Amino acid sequence: MGSEFEQDGKHVFVYGSLMYLPVWGQVVKGVYPCLNAVAQGYQRHAVPGETYPAMIENADAQVQGLVWLNLRPDDVKRLDAFEGPEYERREIEVLLNTSGDTMKAEAYIWLNASVLTADLWSISRFEAEGMQAFLNKHVGNWNNTGQRK
Repeated sequence: MGSEFEQDGKHVFVYGSLMYLPVWGQVVKGVYPCLNAVAQGYQRHAVPGETYPAMIENADAQVQGLVWLNLRPDDVKRLDAFEGPEYERREIEVLLNTSGDTMKAEAYIWLNASVLTADLWSISRFEAEGMQAFLNKHVGNWNNTGQRK
């Protein structure tokens, strides 16, 4: 089953810090709607020494996140710069939580799984402990430099 959402720009699935408006709003310029979605066949790991996650393929897992709809090309470029060279933006299929429909979206996939441990990334831990540290370390100068620290 396909999604009924018109696509003028790119749909982007996010699964970590970019699910949160304090981060998202510092990186992109546009205002976009979003939907809750699941990426099946992927797993979200903690990145050692960081508060942000990495998503890698795992046929037996799934990752809960958001799909931001119809992003303009300039905001996709901002996201590419923000995510950095550790990730590759790839088209995947996601399942929308509310309707059960699927849709194509682009997601940032971690490139070097060998540096990851078995530790999974915790949304509740990020919200309780990691958000402020992430904002301070990676978003603090984003508007001035356009690059993640």
